[in-house]
Amino acid sequence: MSTNAFTVNGELINIDGNGNRVACLINGPKHVIIVAGMNKLVSDVEEGIKRIHTIASPPNAVRIDTATPCAKSGVCSGCIGNGSMCCHTVVTRSSRHKGRIKVILVGEELGF
Repeated sequence: MSTNAFTVNGELINIDGNGNRVACLINGPKHVIIVAGMNKLVSDVEEGIKRIHTIASPPNAVRIDTATPCAKSGVCSGCIGNGSMCCHTVVTRSSRHKGRIKVILVGEELGF
């Protein structure tokens, strides 16, 4: 998988509509490999959430053809209605299972 944002302290920040993407990160496979571009690096969790709402969610909403306000305007409006892509916010600080989550950082822009 990828991640929506990661902090300089190593926290992973992900926002998901259905929860299926983050569910496997939280609990499931023995190993999770995350590949992320350096464009997703942020200073802290707050900046990561802001990045997701302003940079990642609007174009993703257009890509999957949602009827959300951000798909129409390009700007997050904090919607909570049907089709919202921001139902689950997950901050992963660590894993109880040593070595379960591996993060591969790529020195270029990858994804939103």
